[in-house]
Amino acid sequence: MKKCASYTILIVDDNENNLFTLRSLIEEYIDATVIEASCGVKALQELSRNHVDLIILDIQMEEMDGFEIASLIKQRKRTKDIPIVFLTASYIGEECRKRGFEVGGVDYLTKPIDEYQLVNRINVYLKLIEKERSMNMILEEKVNEQTKELRKAKEDAEIANQTKTAFLANVSHEFKTPLNIIMGTIQMLRLYLEKDEALDRKKVKKKIDMQLQNCYRLLRLVNNLIDITKIDSGDFEVFKNKCNIVEIVKVITLSVADYIENKGILLSFDTDVEEKIIQCDLDAMERILLNLLSNAIKFTPTGGRISVSLKSLEERIEISVEDTGSGIPEDQLELIFERFKQTDELLTRRQEGSGIGLSLVKSLVAMQGGRIYVESLYKKGSKFTIQLPVQLEGGKNTEEKVLGYESSKGVIDKIQVEFSDIYSLDLTS
Repeated sequence: MKKCASYTILIVDDNENNLFTLRSLIEEYIDATVIEASCGVKALQELSRNHVDLIILDIQMEEMDGFEIASLIKQRKRTKDIPIVFLTASYIGEECRKRGFEVGGVDYLTKPIDEYQLVNRINVYLKLIEKERSMNMILEEKVNEQTKELRKAKEDAEIANQTKTAFLANVSHEFKTPLNIIMGTIQMLRLYLEKDEALDRKKVKKKIDMQLQNCYRLLRLVNNLIDITKIDSGDFEVFKNKCNIVEIVKVITLSVADYIENKGILLSFDTDVEEKIIQCDLDAMERILLNLLSNAIKFTPTGGRISVSLKSLEERIEISVEDTGSGIPEDQLELIFERFKQTDELLTRRQEGSGIGLSLVKSLVAMQGGRIYVESLYKKGSKFTIQLPVQLEGGKNTEEKVLGYESSKGVIDKIQVEFSDIYSLDLTS
């Protein structure tokens, strides 16, 4: 006969012969530990000391009958769920059976003990107990998993709230700083006018240019906030056109050459292909490249180098912006593209920023079917690499306009906006 898993069975009978018979049969056919009790008091004592899975309880005993013992067992929290099988004479009446079920019994076994009936009944209940155990384990695992998930969700929510609070404080600072400067300059000019003093046109122009730069800075922040809101709500759209990505990257890179050289940084551009026509959003590409170049300029000291390169691969084009700047600590690399996050304060303290630029870049790249990743050595420099899919749509079509430099006349304005937190340089003059 197939044995069940290991269990503990309590047998209660004031007749030693019955106890011996029950123990012998159970130990021979069933994988279970048997505990004996010759009366109700001893049965309750054993239950208080041991974990019991099944109770076989004789009804007719002298000091306390089986019904009384069952009632006491069911009153205790520790033992109330243990199944009780009553052992009784075959001539027991219907009223007696009814009372047994009322006090918590689940079944009856008759005397004299039938070996086959005893073993099979016990096996049935032990299998039910095993199923209940399994279900409880599954339920407990699910509860633990859900508890962990809820705990993690709570922790994530707390971190998100802390991050957003820090972000809002940072954005507030980003708004206040240029606004305070603008207000201060306007008040100063107003005083000049009220005093009716002769104005130094060169000085006034310098002040106005400075405030224009602060306006660009505010515009950049507002644009970024609007864009991430649209992206989160699913309202942001990219408009892909056929573009020569090599020309776009080259034009944008050369457009910022004066900024870079003015800071004493070397700039290089390299490509292994002269033309690569892909489907991309021109405006998004300008935002992406200018953001990466702006970051490279911010964190690269005088005498450093910024390199922009293109590499044509089988099914994608690879664009890299590499610098010899301050680099990013290894433990900060995973945070670099997260919304509202900035890297270590040591890196950002010297530079203004809202902490949403690279997150926006990642979203703009992803919306064009691409990916972006970063490699960096702390205090050595960083390399940001974009991979975009190549979509030729049957090859180069000379009849369809290929967007490039002619469609990028607004790039100077975008540079002034994207570079507004570096310094002001009028490239149009």
